[in-house]
Amino acid sequence: MDKLKDYGIKVLDKAFNLLSYFYEKEELSLKELVELSGLNRSTVYRIMQAFQKWGFVLQHPENKKYRLSLKIVEMAGNVLRKMNLINICRPYLLELRDRTGESSFLSILREMNILIIDWEPSYYDVHINVTVGKAVPAYCSGAGKAILAFLAEKDLEELLSKHPLKRYTENTITDKERLLKVLEETRTRGYGLSSGEYDRDIVVAGAPIFNIHNRVIASCAIGALKSRVRDEKQMHEYGKLVKEAASEIS
Repeated sequence: MDKLKDYGIKVLDKAFNLLSYFYEKEELSLKELVELSGLNRSTVYRIMQAFQKWGFVLQHPENKKYRLSLKIVEMAGNVLRKMNLINICRPYLLELRDRTGESSFLSILREMNILIIDWEPSYYDVHINVTVGKAVPAYCSGAGKAILAFLAEKDLEELLSKHPLKRYTENTITDKERLLKVLEETRTRGYGLSSGEYDRDIVVAGAPIFNIHNRVIASCAIGALKSRVRDEKQMHEYGKLVKEAASEIS
């Protein structure tokens, strides 16, 4: 019986390990999952077939790549919405949205990505595409920079050593020294800014949220279409608003 129990735990461990790779990329092929996990092809195939059966992943009919389904994102969202952090932050997200008309969102750090755990959509018909469960490279977003800037130096160095700074647009910061300088500026003013660094049409201002031990645990942010932001001054105005909200939350 103990052997069967141990076997079951090992299978679950492999399965959840495969799911974790979708934090980094939205779509992954069977070959990519095999290479990332180090598991044999037949094991990965069986696990992904089981995930498909339960509706946790979808497979593209043409390129055959897998992606997480809305079902698993919705399940995660339902759990996350019950967390105290979200309940505490919700009124502030609403206020940020109401004061600016733009989308506001709450993020946590997962490796070198921010994971959006709650959001309030803009009043505008056309607004940024934000969904609960969406992952964005932290160094490409004002929301992510707000968290990275306040990590312990050792933790930040570890992240930077493990994750190359990949280019997404012509504005993406791919040089480590330049990023460290930007994070230093973020610490000084208390909020992070990004303009077209992951999506060239989006600007974000984010500020860090701290726990009772003064450790950064999340960020609240405003995200807007670049075409609606007049100038850099308006970006800093958004930065001051999120800084004020984050300070009241912390």
